[in-house]
Amino acid sequence: MSINVSLRAVTADNFDQLTKLPLLDHQIDFLDSNAYSIAEASFYPHYHTRAIYDGEQAVGFLMFVSLAEEGDPGEYSIYRFMVDHRRQGLGLGRRALALLLDEIKALPGAAGVWICYSPVNPTARAFYASAGFVETELDENGEMWAYIAFGTAALVS
Repeated sequence: MSINVSLRAVTADNFDQLTKLPLLDHQIDFLDSNAYSIAEASFYPHYHTRAIYDGEQAVGFLMFVSLAEEGDPGEYSIYRFMVDHRRQGLGLGRRALALLLDEIKALPGAAGVWICYSPVNPTARAFYASAGFVETELDENGEMWAYIAFGTAALVS
């Protein structure tokens, strides 16, 4: 199977498709819905959404935010990242993450990216560690935070 992953804008043309991308039942508790995330981004200009495509097929969704408004210029955080469960394990998420990190790294003054996930989600933990994210701490909600600094860590490819 050929992988031709790209990140595209979320538009009226792909909105319905993105809101219907399924997760496995045990993954639902780890992530807000794509519809909620798209709505949330419409209220906050520093929230950025992307559709993940394989060829001409929408296969996932992500949202990242600039932390400049929180007093951390140059810092970003990935708030949502999902791939349709029927397309997981094919390398699409790894390629999409690499594209996202490249996009953020190209922003003026970008220093690094944070990601937060449940420490009881071993798949997320292994995936982000393999991409170069380093776990930093558990927050007050029991979520694990991990960070990748640009210029000091190899990006996924």
